[in-house]
Amino acid sequence: MLNKILVIDDDPAVRGAFKLILEEEGYDVKEAEDGLQGIEMVKIERPDLVFLDLRMPGIDGVETLRRLKEYDESLHIYIVTAFAAEFMHQLKDAHAEGLKFEIASKPLSASQIRNIAQVVHVAKAHEERRASHHKLVLTLYVVSLNSETRRMVEQISAVLAGIYEPGRWVFDVVEVLGMPEKALEKEIFATPMLVRDIPEPVLKLLGDLSRMSSVMAAITTQTHGSGVQTVII
Repeated sequence: MLNKILVIDDDPAVRGAFKLILEEEGYDVKEAEDGLQGIEMVKIERPDLVFLDLRMPGIDGVETLRRLKEYDESLHIYIVTAFAAEFMHQLKDAHAEGLKFEIASKPLSASQIRNIAQVVHVAKAHEERRASHHKLVLTLYVVSLNSETRRMVEQISAVLAGIYEPGRWVFDVVEVLGMPEKALEKEIFATPMLVRDIPEPVLKLLGDLSRMSSVMAAITTQTHGSGVQTVII
């Protein structure tokens, strides 16, 4: 969910207008009065969207853009200015460098400000969906860890590392005897079995685990599209 927005502008009236409009929509809005302050604020807490002025005291908006992108290339930056023509050559150079940004002319109406925030929100949601596509999350519940189960855990980890790229899989092991009683009552132990999209080598190892007396349940969740699939053995 996009909720953190930073407005970098030397005009307090402009910053106040953005803050009022966006906070009414539920966004958390921070203000910076110049580029250097804005850069420091980004380093403290990464915003989901930056509204950036061009003509400011100290470093101008183009240099601020360049330094922000150098720090975090993935930042969503929307330049809002009345001086686009004055900075056009610098903006073209920034674009030629591969810096990604959007630009709009001042003044912006309240609806335009809201629409920009909403467009970035939708783009961020798509990025998150792409990032979660085919990410395997495996949680193994065992009565207690012993040498046999530890050896099997190492084998599963090795198989997953061979199938998935780093960051595309998570493998957790939970000792049931150490779980509070309320956790044991969760519905995960009654979830229907769904095994599609689970790699065959992983299924084989889960089958081996299911025959071990120390294993209570092996639960695998696969994020795929909008659904979560779970397997209980």
